Order: sequence, then structure tokens, then C-alpha cells
Amino acid sequence: MVKAYILVKVQVGSERDIFNKLKKMNEVEDVNELYGEWDIIAKVKVNKLEDLDSLISDKIRAVKEIKETSTMIVAEYKR
Repeated sequence: MVKAYILVKVQVGSERDIFNKLKKMNEVEDVNELYGEWDIIAKVKVNKLEDLDSLISDKIRAVKEIKETSTMIVAEYKR
């Protein structure tokens, strides 16, 4: 299992729309709207690294209002 946090920058005014799109994605466990340099952070869980690549490339970055992402893959976690 692969867990990661994805920081997202969006076009001004599209924050809530993107938030709602992300929370509907099955891979997204948790999503929060932020104030600051980044607009949204999403906690995601997938089966393998290839699935993370597909999620980011094919689903998240495919949303035209998303300007930038930064992904942090979790090295170790506590259950």
C-alpha cells in the first residue's frame, strides 16, 4: 500500500470546486482547503506506486483549474 499527501495550487476562485472534485475520488482519504501558499492538501491511498502515478497524472493534473501539485510519499506510518 502507498500513502501520500498531495499539495495542490488552483486558479483563484476554483478552490471549492476542486475540493469537491477531489473528495469524490475513491483514492482520496482526506482533503482540506488551506490558506497560504497551497490551496488544498489531499491524503491519498493506493495499492502501488503505479496507481499513484495514474491518480496524479490522469485524474488530478487532468483538472484544468489545477496549476501545480507537490506530492509527498509517506515513508512509514503507524496504524
